[in-house]
Amino acid sequence: MADNEFELTHRDRLGNHTPASNRTHVEAFNTSTEADRSALNQLGKNPILKRNFGFLSILGFSSTALICWESMLIVLDQGLKNGGPSGVIYGFILVWIGSLATFASLTELASMAPVAGGQYHWVSMMAPARSQQIVSYIEGWLTVAGWQALCAGAAFLSAELLQALVSFTDPQYTPKPYQTMLLIWAVVALSVSINAQGGTFLPRFEGLILISHILGYFGLLIPLIVLSNHQPTSAVFNNFSNGGNWSTKGLSFMIGLNGAVFVFAGKVITTSSIESGGG
Repeated sequence: MADNEFELTHRDRLGNHTPASNRTHVEAFNTSTEADRSALNQLGKNPILKRNFGFLSILGFSSTALICWESMLIVLDQGLKNGGPSGVIYGFILVWIGSLATFASLTELASMAPVAGGQYHWVSMMAPARSQQIVSYIEGWLTVAGWQALCAGAAFLSAELLQALVSFTDPQYTPKPYQTMLLIWAVVALSVSINAQGGTFLPRFEGLILISHILGYFGLLIPLIVLSNHQPTSAVFNNFSNGGNWSTKGLSFMIGLNGAVFVFAGKVITTSSIESGGG
């Protein structure tokens, strides 16, 4: 009974459009432009965005948003201090499994309603009628706040990394706060200029980022494997630590999970670009 009520409610919110040919869900929401336009029309939305992103460019954009291995290097010290080498490995696997469940839910919602609004639209679509507006309003502002915090955090980390590189090459260099701020604004200005170009430039740029992302991973991994000092297996898979001096190692391990969670923090970003993706 509950399933039937949900199906009827979902059809009402989609405009109660039932194709005469009884198309399947996959056929109705396939990746072709015409089918996506039809799906948006069924949702009561007029398609206005140019569909410039293909599979590889969207994949590159996802890699840019997540930057898993790059961000893992930034926050690796948190896991090593709270959890140790084994805590980093098992914690990453645990958070990956949880993120995979989130990915599965988001991709199902994205296939049902491929709109740029993303979460706030889906919340309105799935929420009870009496609370649609308020919960969608709250989710919309939470998304805006998240975007602002993410942009500020990414620019700050980029500025810190640039100053760290300068300090590494020139030991006499002492980072100044105003230099960090100037670098933050430079990173923001570069990001805005790239995204403002739009058109065919941004998808191509994302493809270039994808190539750099993959090559950089192996360019870092191979020298580490070949040139680093190898440790016994027990030192990697059975070596937990409590460097934060918490009450138990288990609590220390949970604290160290913050680094792994940060790595997957950008998983919802690409949902805002699904309306710009093409087949």
